[in-house]
Amino acid sequence: MKRRLALILGILMLSGMLFFAAACAKNGQKTEDVTVSYGELVSTGKEENTFAQLFSIERFTDGEGRRYSEIEIYDKDKALSSSWLLLPEGVSGAEGVPKTTQVMTAQDRANILVSSASTMSLINAMDALDKVPMTTSDTTWYIEEIKQAIGDGTVQEVGKYNAPDYEKILTVGTEKHVTFAVFSTMIDYVPQVEEMLSQTCHIRIMRDQSSSESHPLARTEWIKVFGEIFGLRTQSDAVFDAQVKALNDTLKQIGDIPESERKSVLIFYTTADKSTYNVRNAEDYVTKLVSLAGGRQVAEIGAGKSGNTKMDAETFVSTCAQADYVLYNWTSGASGVEDESLQGLIDARLGDWFKQFRAYQEGNVWRTSRDFYQKMDKMGEMVADIYQMLYGNGSSDALTYVDRLS
Repeated sequence: MKRRLALILGILMLSGMLFFAAACAKNGQKTEDVTVSYGELVSTGKEENTFAQLFSIERFTDGEGRRYSEIEIYDKDKALSSSWLLLPEGVSGAEGVPKTTQVMTAQDRANILVSSASTMSLINAMDALDKVPMTTSDTTWYIEEIKQAIGDGTVQEVGKYNAPDYEKILTVGTEKHVTFAVFSTMIDYVPQVEEMLSQTCHIRIMRDQSSSESHPLARTEWIKVFGEIFGLRTQSDAVFDAQVKALNDTLKQIGDIPESERKSVLIFYTTADKSTYNVRNAEDYVTKLVSLAGGRQVAEIGAGKSGNTKMDAETFVSTCAQADYVLYNWTSGASGVEDESLQGLIDARLGDWFKQFRAYQEGNVWRTSRDFYQKMDKMGEMVADIYQMLYGNGSSDALTYVDRLS
């Protein structure tokens, strides 16, 4: 495999070099390489994040007034995961860069490979899908712009994150000069994939650590990282600021609701076998969205943990039946459910026993939108919708991300 890929890479690189040389000769272009000294760059300050704790952005200038950025990414334990020095247009390299820091030229940032649903969502939110010629096919997309870009070939799928189509990556990567990729932390489970991408495809990987952030809007704030990479900070910051405003507007409406008066919410899904009930844990970001919206978890489930707790039917009923509201994860728990009514869900996934739940009896069973778990750029608006679910007039007509089942 490696020998075959190396041969393909050699042919593609030679073709690319000949094409570039011919184009330059035809246009009379001259290339001028400027290399700077890392030690002579002067820091103009590090940004202060609003919520995010797992990335930082620091800016520098050189003696000619050119501007640079250094992005540091941290893992869930806040240890340095990677560091990236972004060079401005016209600068091709830097000397004396620390071994822990990788250099990215302007050309390196023009087109990238993405294997992270969160990253794709945020890049789409700032209208920059044209900078992503490749993505992996791990996600069933409900975001229309991404579905369309993949459908018309603007973004090409190149296999799954754990089994990429290396030949296609080499072909598209050489054509588009792709030397950089953003992956979710799932790449940690397949180190052989990172090795192949690095050694054979010459692609370096940044890990999107946003899923390890403690505050929901920190996930949205990661859009600043991609805005910095693409030189689209005006667009990225506008997206983030709009979500902060949506959150703050909701918090003003909530005021100081005592814990005892907060509506309790059960967030869960099950599958066709009806044997296991997946309930969101206390530290999960969706549970935190509910908390920000003035709700509370129905019981102390999965304290200190994100993700889900799996329950059998008996435990599920005894623990969760008294929830004031149910928010059902429609994306994960409704595959194949043809009747999208409350009774349709009961017939396909639950059972008539669900009718003893308080939320059912009071007409407060809701579901998430299909794109709820993909729209990382809409966290503030999700809080606003959940607040209206809990304390509004009971109608979901004006809501986007939650919908009342009837």
